[in-house]
Amino acid sequence: MGPGRQAGRSTSHVEFAERMVRKLSEGLRALEALPRDDEFWHGWANDHATTHKLGAFAAELLDRDPTDPTARWALVALALAHGANGGGLSLPGPQIAGDPTAVADALVIADWVGQEIGFDLTAELREVCAWADLDRLESPARAEGGETAQAASRALELRLPRSDRG
Repeated sequence: MGPGRQAGRSTSHVEFAERMVRKLSEGLRALEALPRDDEFWHGWANDHATTHKLGAFAAELLDRDPTDPTARWALVALALAHGANGGGLSLPGPQIAGDPTAVADALVIADWVGQEIGFDLTAELREVCAWADLDRLESPARAEGGETAQAASRALELRLPRSDRG
């Protein structure tokens, strides 16, 4: 079992960890598919796809196209795998703007970092969740089974009427 899966199990986020492993694999496949005469390969000792090179490649892709989901999630997965203090939490922000259900990923990242690294990312979580359309987030928070949206609402210090809470 790889370190990502182990961390996923220890943080009770096994499905998220499996998804991050898939994102790393997708990123590595994209890097491997890059023609060897591409400018990216200049300056490297060899043209083998590695996670170290994936970080540089994904950052470059994200600079060129800020909406590139493969690059974005490869960077999040790398940050979590390498124990980065912020766990890549700032990266899902733009995605949350279009899909408030992506708040679940931000919550998992913050929880993972808290459990594995010991940092409280509450302030960063508030900043990332602020990308969400609050009206779109408030509606699922009031629905049955809307635990993720409720947690995001709490992170944003939104106050829902008492009768709407589960």
